Amino acid sequence: MIRLLRLFILLISVQSFGQSEMLEGKILADSLEGFAINIVNYSKAIGTTNDQKGYFKINASVGDSIVFSSVQYQKRAIIVSKQDLEDDLVTIVLFPLVQQLNKVNISNIDLSGYLDKDAEAITVQPFVDNKTLGLPFNDQPQPTLSERRLYTARSGILDLPINYINGKIKKLKRIDKIEKLKKRVHKGEISFNTDFFVDSLKVPENLISDFIYYCSEDQLYKSLLAEEKKLLLLEFFQKKSKDYRVHKEID
Repeated sequence: MIRLLRLFILLISVQSFGQSEMLEGKILADSLEGFAINIVNYSKAIGTTNDQKGYFKINASVGDSIVFSSVQYQKRAIIVSKQDLEDDLVTIVLFPLVQQLNKVNISNIDLSGYLDKDAEAITVQPFVDNKTLGLPFNDQPQPTLSERRLYTARSGILDLPINYINGKIKKLKRIDKIEKLKKRVHKGEISFNTDFFVDSLKVPENLISDFIYYCSEDQLYKSLLAEEKKLLLLEFFQKKSKDYRVHKEID
């Protein structure tokens, strides 16, 4: 018994000493939607970016230095505290970067009125983004909120068995599955306009969502949601609509 107690204490000590945890947060800034902020943990030499809504997560330990930077916002740096790691979300506020522009000389180019000819006389600056600047950029899709919660529940030597016993992990898996299904259904709904479902497929407008849920029960549906498979998705909907109308006794 004493040996088991000592082993248990040792496991807790190993987990706590120098443990790298997941720092989760949200960036708040004007017109942030669509912009990726470079988030770099200089202490661990790792980086990531935020999703379109500003959420991010990055491995960090107490005392790590994390820098948030972009070409349109002022650089922000924080030192990770114990409270930051314990909070559900850390809020990072970024302010626009105001740069003084050089003087602009008005061009004396005479325009002819012909677009093709005039375009040749105009100098266009090259497009600049994170990749061309050589800045760290993560193009992998950011995990959803339910995926982050599930990851947290599975982390840690103590949290994992406790959350299995109390059923929390099973509940989070069910929530994550439902959210992903809703996302797939929504993507199917916006793949075509309402007239396609009503006029071509003869599915009443108030049953379009129900029809997509019906289609999602087919394993083939998920594989057809890619943009390049839109024609195959159309044919799939046409075939399924016949069975759906029979199922709902619409005809």
